[in-house]
Amino acid sequence: MNIKKFRQIRTAIIIFVGIIVFLAVSLNSYLLAAIGVFTGMLFLSLVRAKTKIVIDERERTIREKAANLTYAIFAPTIGIGSFLLLFPSYSNLSVFSKGEFVYLESLGMIFAYLTFFLIVLYSLSYFFLNKKYSGGS
Repeated sequence: MNIKKFRQIRTAIIIFVGIIVFLAVSLNSYLLAAIGVFTGMLFLSLVRAKTKIVIDERERTIREKAANLTYAIFAPTIGIGSFLLLFPSYSNLSVFSKGEFVYLESLGMIFAYLTFFLIVLYSLSYFFLNKKYSGGS
């Protein structure tokens, strides 16, 4: 199976799962929606396993650079965002201090934890991949 055929099948599966989820949600049958999504993912993974997708070195390099650039932009942005959301609640500014904007502190804490998780995940994956591919210390 080639890429074009795989994309056609993938589009058909996505449309089918979308219809199932729409009908299930409109009927308040969330179990049916979850089963529909799970079945679609399973069928899509089985179809993908039979597809021969060839990735050359150029595309692999582009993907690596895109992932690095995404990390380099997203991690500081979410970190600065968490700081900006947490700073007003801890500095007791009159507008933000425990008034109607109390959810901003919770959102800032979520962003801070996500930033921490992203940095730890990147560090661990870098450590293991460095050890796997270079064998160095």
